[in-house]
Amino acid sequence: MRAQRLVCLCNQVTAQEILAILKAGARTTADVQEFTMAGTGCTRCVREIDALVFRYKSTQKKDPQLRIDFEEPKDKRS
Repeated sequence: MRAQRLVCLCNQVTAQEILAILKAGARTTADVQEFTMAGTGCTRCVREIDALVFRYKSTQKKDPQLRIDFEEPKDKRS
């Protein structure tokens, strides 16, 4: 059995736990911190949590219905 890699030593949170919370719906590092307490102690692991969140999000398909355009269409600008 593969040993679980600790990401947050202060709160004993593993990479597998962080990935599980991302799969359950967490979207940001702040979400991960809220649900796991990872990165809330000494904060040395926050960059690694950021990287895990980024990598996870980059593997997910984008839902075109969730896209929000804040700019006016080019043909309506004056």
